[in-house]
Amino acid sequence: MINVKNDVMPVCAAFPYLPENVFRIIGLFCMKEPAAAAGATEIRLRRGGALSVSVDGKNVTFDAAGNVSGRPYICTDEDIDRCADLLCGGSYHSHEKELSLGYISCGTVRTGVSTYGTYGGAVWGVDGICIRIPRDVEGCSLPLFESVGVRSMLICSPPGVGKTTLLRDAAYQLSDRYGLRTVVCDPKYELLPRRRPRLADYICGKDKADAIECAVRYLSAQVILCDELGGEGEVRAVLSAQSGGVVLIATAHADGMNSLLSRPNLRTVYESNVFEKYVFIKRCGAGFVFDACGGA
Repeated sequence: MINVKNDVMPVCAAFPYLPENVFRIIGLFCMKEPAAAAGATEIRLRRGGALSVSVDGKNVTFDAAGNVSGRPYICTDEDIDRCADLLCGGSYHSHEKELSLGYISCGTVRTGVSTYGTYGGAVWGVDGICIRIPRDVEGCSLPLFESVGVRSMLICSPPGVGKTTLLRDAAYQLSDRYGLRTVVCDPKYELLPRRRPRLADYICGKDKADAIECAVRYLSAQVILCDELGGEGEVRAVLSAQSGGVVLIATAHADGMNSLLSRPNLRTVYESNVFEKYVFIKRCGAGFVFDACGGA
């Protein structure tokens, strides 16, 4: 029996989806290195490659006894297949479309997958799995709203900095503190909180463009939250939402304005003055540092 202290509770969300060997190794790591485990943001399994955990931006590997080691445990075919089976609830078929897009939706953990596919696009095997650890950091979005106000903004950073964590808390603050009807567009089930905001509605499992349109037309949203904006259809929906006068707060992958404008769809958004503010974030302990600038 492996007992893990409450201070590493976030990583425990991944335990139901780990195969036996990996569960044992990660559990031992949590017992031996609780401070490091508390900062874990991802668990990665690779077929024939190293098991690793991302901690504060660093990739940590372990031996079979759960010790941090340069001679890592190598994931077997059985580890990968069992983990994928647990994540899919025993049914690859029901997650076929998600797998082809590179993710699996399950509970509140975010899971990316690298897959083998045919030239026709069908997925016939999983090569690697990245389980991202969900975190609720209460109040982390408040400094942003106190600084720039509640207005349309695009929140940007490289992957892994915490955009989704920030957006999850924003739903609380906009709903419970500011009293606004907030609609969260969550196609991959990544923004579901442990504690539901009072005035927030969640549209899950639906294409982002359709979800944004639904939020504007049928749910009379005052604020719409949307993670990882970038697709052409999403941009059209965003332009439509702008004409409806709804506050839109979205995120995108970019480490600066030049990076943002190099993506044609996001350049279109910028030139259309959809967002009043562009906010670039960096992690600072449990919180964030914000660098905000105006639109075009």
